[in-house]
Amino acid sequence: MSSYFLRLLLFLTCLVAATRSTCNVCNSVNKMACYSMTQTKVCDANNLPSGAPFDCPPGYMCVSGSGGVLCQPKAPSSNVADCQDCNKCDASQTFACTGTRSFALCLGTNVPQQSRGNCASGYVCNNGIKEICELATSVNPSCSTVDDTTTTTAPTTPPTPSTNDAAAYCAAVKKQGNFAVGEFTETTCRQYIQCSLTNGKWVGKKYACAGSTFFDRTVGQCVTNKPSYCYTPTTNPPTTTTAAPTTSNPAAYCAKLQSQGYFPVGTNPKTTCHQYIKCYQLSGSWLGKGYTCPGNLYYNSSTKTCVSTLPATCSDRIESISLNGVELE
Repeated sequence: MSSYFLRLLLFLTCLVAATRSTCNVCNSVNKMACYSMTQTKVCDANNLPSGAPFDCPPGYMCVSGSGGVLCQPKAPSSNVADCQDCNKCDASQTFACTGTRSFALCLGTNVPQQSRGNCASGYVCNNGIKEICELATSVNPSCSTVDDTTTTTAPTTPPTPSTNDAAAYCAAVKKQGNFAVGEFTETTCRQYIQCSLTNGKWVGKKYACAGSTFFDRTVGQCVTNKPSYCYTPTTNPPTTTTAAPTTSNPAAYCAKLQSQGYFPVGTNPKTTCHQYIKCYQLSGSWLGKGYTCPGNLYYNSSTKTCVSTLPATCSDRIESISLNGVELE
């Protein structure tokens, strides 16, 4: 009998560890994060997972612990993989939970796209139900980015300070290092701000990368190869700042996405859920055209068709969704 209870206790311990495992959280030991059960990501200068994920060797899984984020053998019972249900596209290939309240769009693929969504306060992401976000009192989150999975509110994130004033930017960030100015290929993607703490005061200075190099925010320095997130808008932006592309400007939206195809506009069932944008290239320039589904049909980002059933992405339970940095309406 004691052996039975011992096995039961071990099972419950592993179960709790699995449900409380972290995902997309940078480990301070080696500046890495588990992206999925078998993948890792490098953390950038802002201590955020960035870039393409790296696969663990066959038979290994990602574990975040006191030794850092490591790929460890699946066999030992003491190893419990992180990200048990993180970054997995649901059965309809609509979304994947990336955190307790966060998710990414899959756009009809098995891979989460460059997207970020958040459930409204009091809701958590669960990929086993039709809705993306469900009441925290009704279901458990499919993926947790904190040790306490009962947490239902995300930490408050201060607004990103403007890069126009380097000193003010550094005073707001309160971190030493090099930080990206923007993402326009010919201007801001070649610039960076260096922040330092001098005599208790935050000091900042803006620099331009030498020659034809670009600033890579992942490694925090100028590089010869253009980072994937740098893009060329359809009109030449000023050298300081330009209004962020929005879904109300299809050409700028598509220039930011740098991808051809059909994409959603927003989450409002009465308005933007009926709309979509077609992105395409013509003579080297990114162009976009907005469309509205006929009648009472909705745009489904997974099937890329107009449908009669309300898609999971159209809900007041969703606080926000962005696609490659463009906020959907």
